[in-house]
Amino acid sequence: MRNSNYKLIPEFVLKDEEKKDFSWQNLLGKYSVVYFYPKANTPGCTLEGIDFSRLIDEFNGNVVGISPDDCKAITSFKSKKGLKVKLLSDPEKEVARAFGATDGEKLVRSTFIIDPWGRIRKEWIKVSVKGHAEQVLNEYKKIIASDLELNENISFRRAFRAVKSDPISDEEIKTLIRAAHLAPSCANKQPWRFVIVRNEEKLKKLHEALSDGNYWMKYAPAIIVVHTKDELDCQLSDNRNYALYDTGTAVGFLVVQATQMGLIAHPIAGFEPLKVKELLNIEGTVITLIAVGRWGNFDILNDKHLQIEKSERRRVDLEEIYRFDS
Repeated sequence: MRNSNYKLIPEFVLKDEEKKDFSWQNLLGKYSVVYFYPKANTPGCTLEGIDFSRLIDEFNGNVVGISPDDCKAITSFKSKKGLKVKLLSDPEKEVARAFGATDGEKLVRSTFIIDPWGRIRKEWIKVSVKGHAEQVLNEYKKIIASDLELNENISFRRAFRAVKSDPISDEEIKTLIRAAHLAPSCANKQPWRFVIVRNEEKLKKLHEALSDGNYWMKYAPAIIVVHTKDELDCQLSDNRNYALYDTGTAVGFLVVQATQMGLIAHPIAGFEPLKVKELLNIEGTVITLIAVGRWGNFDILNDKHLQIEKSERRRVDLEEIYRFDS
């Protein structure tokens, strides 16, 4: 149900050192460390617990140790050694197995960094204790710092025009459409519709609907025609037609995905929609045409567009577009 390119934490409920339930849901919404250790009060497990406890504030208090020991043993262990980490009892090693922290019936000392979505972002299997907590903290901080940065594909994306005519594969197009199809929509209506035009004859006819300023688009090997109908989505008060809003959001997802894939995906507004609708037998509203291709054909651009292609992105000052309502 939870799709991800990362391995996801298993759903579980265990007892903690106070015999209270602790579930996988307690790990969500924050960055956490989960580590598995073989047995309380043994030298290696003691050192590991002390090391994580020493750094607990830098982990924002979010470190959980799991072992096969019963609640009585982990309570005694935590109190006796002055540990500050949360300890859980996994007597049947079911959670350890689900995490991949076992070798046959044996628990393997292992550590996992979990992000707020329950994704395992880093794992260590068969851990050597000395210096391990510091190593985990370094990765923990790096992951958080990276996640807090502006998405690089959003930052790099531009409305590039220097499109090459090299073909775009079916799989590349389908990936773009899958990205668009994951956009949110009012009541999950999913009002977006796409027509992918790659046939040379159809492309030439579609070119006739372009404004003069979009001459460069005639070199694109694929054009995605984005359309919708009002009735495919919510119609709300104050003339809020969510078909247009939601379809625009889907285009945003598509454009970011294309940037990640090294593709130009440039939506345009300069075209004659009635011609496009007639050519492709579309009902409703044609919102945009998206030129899809690879970058680097600067020879096709006029002087104005060539200068824009290589210039810095221009945006109004951030302060002009938002405010905190105090």
